[in-house]
Amino acid sequence: MLNRSLLALAVAAAVAAPSLASAETAANDSKTLEAVRVTGSNIKRTDTESANPVQVIERQQLEESGKATVADLLRSISANTGNAANETTNNGWASGSAGIGLRGLSQKNTLVLLNGRRLANYGFPSGGLSDTFVNLNALPLVAVERIEVLKDGASAVYGSDAVAGVVNIITRQGFEGAEVGVSGGTSDAGGLDQQNLKFIGGIGDLDSDGYNILVSLEGYNRERLDQDQRELTRSGIYTDKAGGRWNGWSAKGARYLIGGKSVPMLDAAGNCPEGTVLTASAPIDGLAGDTCAFNQAPYTTLIPSTKRWQAYVNGTLRLSDSVDAFAEVIYSDIKGASWFGSSPFFTLESGRFALNADTGLAEPVRSTLPASNPYNPYGVAVPIEYTFFNLGGTIKTNRSKAYRGVLGLRGQGEKWDWEVGAFQAASKERETVSGGFANRWTLYDALASGSYNLLNPSATDPSVLAAIGLSTVRPADSVLKGIDAKVSGTLGETWAGTIGFAAGAEWRQEKLDSDNPWQIDAGLQIRPAIAEVHGQRQVTAAYAEVSVPLHSTLELQAAARADHYSDFGDAFSPKLGLRWQPLDWLLVRAAASRGFRAPSLSENSASTSIAYGSVVDPYDPDVPGSRQNPTFFTVGNNNLEPERTRSFNAGVVLSPWENTSLSVDYYRIKLDNLIGSGNTTTLVAENAPINVLRDARGKLLAVYNRYQNLSELHTSGIDVELRQRWSTASAGDFGLSSALTYVIDYKRPQVTGGPLVDYAGSNLGPSLPDTKATTTLDWALGDWRTAVTWYYTSGYDQEGSAAAKAVQKEVASYSQLDLYVGYTGIDKLTVYAKVQNLGDREPPYDAVYPGIRAPYDFSQYDLRGRYYTVGFDYRF
Repeated sequence: MLNRSLLALAVAAAVAAPSLASAETAANDSKTLEAVRVTGSNIKRTDTESANPVQVIERQQLEESGKATVADLLRSISANTGNAANETTNNGWASGSAGIGLRGLSQKNTLVLLNGRRLANYGFPSGGLSDTFVNLNALPLVAVERIEVLKDGASAVYGSDAVAGVVNIITRQGFEGAEVGVSGGTSDAGGLDQQNLKFIGGIGDLDSDGYNILVSLEGYNRERLDQDQRELTRSGIYTDKAGGRWNGWSAKGARYLIGGKSVPMLDAAGNCPEGTVLTASAPIDGLAGDTCAFNQAPYTTLIPSTKRWQAYVNGTLRLSDSVDAFAEVIYSDIKGASWFGSSPFFTLESGRFALNADTGLAEPVRSTLPASNPYNPYGVAVPIEYTFFNLGGTIKTNRSKAYRGVLGLRGQGEKWDWEVGAFQAASKERETVSGGFANRWTLYDALASGSYNLLNPSATDPSVLAAIGLSTVRPADSVLKGIDAKVSGTLGETWAGTIGFAAGAEWRQEKLDSDNPWQIDAGLQIRPAIAEVHGQRQVTAAYAEVSVPLHSTLELQAAARADHYSDFGDAFSPKLGLRWQPLDWLLVRAAASRGFRAPSLSENSASTSIAYGSVVDPYDPDVPGSRQNPTFFTVGNNNLEPERTRSFNAGVVLSPWENTSLSVDYYRIKLDNLIGSGNTTTLVAENAPINVLRDARGKLLAVYNRYQNLSELHTSGIDVELRQRWSTASAGDFGLSSALTYVIDYKRPQVTGGPLVDYAGSNLGPSLPDTKATTTLDWALGDWRTAVTWYYTSGYDQEGSAAAKAVQKEVASYSQLDLYVGYTGIDKLTVYAKVQNLGDREPPYDAVYPGIRAPYDFSQYDLRGRYYTVGFDYRF
């Protein structure tokens, strides 16, 4: 694995060129540039290559990427190595959302900004409630001018969450004119039809008219993709793959469990209930006997549908020669729908829980068929597993409304700039599940009396179904508001040049409220998805930065920030950096910093979550080492300490020829007091009764977990970015760009106080491929422009489970080619076509994943297949 990844690194360094970073590095050129702020510092500078590595994705690259959303674009960058949720992860708390986690540290460790200011977190945290994050789907791509990705710790400048880096989305400024665009897309294999409408308009020149107003509107619609729409997953049968069985099927359609053997529920004619088929149970779950089973593929979503309406407005008014007033508002309304994870209908089985309305604690729900039931041929209560199709499917619809408003003043003097601003942001979520839940009390009555016809469900009285079935609404509200002020300018001169300085202060209030549906708190709902969080806090901070030239070629950069949190206390974050440019074509840089991540409101409040998923159980009484689906309990901890971090990066930037740039940077991050919950696989393997609950047969029922400060995490790696442009008189202009990240190690304990274990290049936890690269070749000739992009993700060692490792040594690497072609030969009109995944490549098979919806890691890949998009942009 290591040798292969290093080879990939060397090849990319030898043949690739301009990375997505577009900073000008030549000293001669920088003298003519206007001073600007670069993400990672509040000090304006003309040379945008500082002591911090910043990757810049320009608007042209956004258009040529073929990506329709901010989330899709950021998922593809090389520093996003894994461990971040996206909207294909629809079986968790934060369905329909997407985040980014640089350096594999999850999205709670990456700070997302819009024009340098924070946004409200998505109302539903992910990762068992631990990961609060900004929903990238709420940010319209049409308004974006560029995206700056700071790939270094930045707590000294921005405070909490900037441990792995910062993504700063910068919108268009000073735009005049109007532009409309229409595009549509579809998959070669069918499904996922997509339509996009956009408008952007701007009036006023700030210098001549004294104002500028920009308005952008975007509408985006995409159909849902279900598992039965793809050949790979349609049958739900994976016996042709290593370790695969009928993993996409459920054996729990209708059966009795007698002495550990499966006995199907059949009517007098020997038929299974409608919607199920008679088949052997062993290929599905290993039990002896037959069962009434069903294929879950038609009821399992691979990519949710989504409808988005998004608007952005910004305006600047010149009050005097040196003072401007500014304001901006962003608003999004998003609606997404999908089948709820791997539970398309309500199934009564062991391991089901409901809340006790009096105590608020979970209690087990009986899964036995009473002896009095006319469909019980045994005369005594017997355990059953039965799926109630006519209670409706668990179609989950997520509606999210998010906004942020900013109002402020900024001024500019001969030596000093200043800015003050106030902002408020919110994200309001409502998750509706239309069916597929059961009222345990009316279900008990129906099973006791036999009023629900188990053998012929369609004959059941509709009033009985109405009494049993439940639909639910889960609400959440996340609110952020604050004020800030900052100044930047010069403190004076040294023998080597001007001393740059910046300072500022901030105050903000964060609040998060996520409630259960009322049916859960009332103790009605069986298998409740509990995600209750109530927390708020206030944060005050002050910071300062200084840039001191020590020599004509050497610059010292220093920053420090002090934060006070009303819930846990104080944090101090310093940073030192050096920038040395001994030659016009050579820049050497290094930075070291300390930082922190405050416990999220969901981690350190009285939060409680009950989740449902799968885990490998080496002690399963039927198939040892198979995946089981217990109930997962996780609770908050108000005694948590913040995570403390130490970051270091060092690198070089080479520009030996005109329009050539190569940067190589090493990074290292160490986290102490790591916040997380115990590894469920390890907890199940240890099998301690305090953490693991089993039934009388030894079948896994529940796993108990809690947030805690674990020992530490270490990760390090290398970033390589290259760019090259050529211009010819007859053949046009060419560009070659590449960005590559190689993860050297990613070490963390599996249990509290345990030894560090290296996760890099494996799927021991979330899959973390050690190499990821994006390379683009573009060509412009006359009115034509085209670009081909190669996305590469390395393979990884199979460490997900002993059973998977026994049949698969390594998960294969993945490569994808995307094509863009644009034509501008018609006045004011651009017509374009994009093809994603030219080779129609399928994701690499991972033996850990059958039974979780698809036989691949859907946090890394999807089954979009070859995808075509055509559209036009017209500028007035």
